[in-house]
Amino acid sequence: MTERQTTQRPADGTASKSGGFPTRLVVPGILTIIAIVFIAQNRQDVSVSLIFATVTMSLWLILTIIFVVGLLVGLLVARSRGKRKAGKG
Repeated sequence: MTERQTTQRPADGTASKSGGFPTRLVVPGILTIIAIVFIAQNRQDVSVSLIFATVTMSLWLILTIIFVVGLLVGLLVARSRGKRKAGKG
């Protein structure tokens, strides 16, 4: 009698059908490539005028800072709304 070999795959979708490449790395890999292209295309220095100061730095860095600040504000607003709804119930 010969034993039959079976390939076991994790149930959480961490391996693709073609072999051992984890599919959970596809999205982070694509986002990394997009980030590298974004940085390469936005390396020029720009001046940003704030209320009483002018800051000069790379465009990609300014946009990244603004993105992170917006993300944090969005998370804080969502969190406060969640607490408000939990307090009413």
